[in-house]
Amino acid sequence: MLGFEESGYILRSRYAIPLNICGEPTQTVQTDICLLHQASTITLLVQEDKSELGAESKVIAEAIASFQENNRNRIRLGKGRKNSMSIPCITMVGTRPIFYVVPVTQQLCTAVEQGEFPEQVTEVRKCVVGAETQLSDGMERLDFRLEALKHFALFRSLAKSLWSDLLAD
Repeated sequence: MLGFEESGYILRSRYAIPLNICGEPTQTVQTDICLLHQASTITLLVQEDKSELGAESKVIAEAIASFQENNRNRIRLGKGRKNSMSIPCITMVGTRPIFYVVPVTQQLCTAVEQGEFPEQVTEVRKCVVGAETQLSDGMERLDFRLEALKHFALFRSLAKSLWSDLLAD
């Protein structure tokens, strides 16, 4: 309904993504929802949780796993590996959407794979909708619904611009 899924994109729920972490290449993360481009590039992650902290850590791990998987698929398709990807993500804490852009670099990915702290700080961009409202208010408030839908539309535009970089050769 919000226009994220279009021709060439597939919306998947409960999608498992391999994650190489601490020398264990057999680990996986499972998205609540993700958007795939032509079944080979993960372009958007959505995670639902009861607490912001739990959802946030999960979606960042999913972004790192997406970087790894997208590069594996690029190599399989004969395309060059990307050194960085900005992965758009959404968490839903109750009915409150929180939007993220997670910049994943090869340096960060290597640190995660080796179980080390990365040399450079990763700055995740985050936008919380309705931070001043109570989670129990939910979508009952018309002003909150309008604000949330406005943010979804704006984030969709931002996400599409990031996808063009993800999909570029």
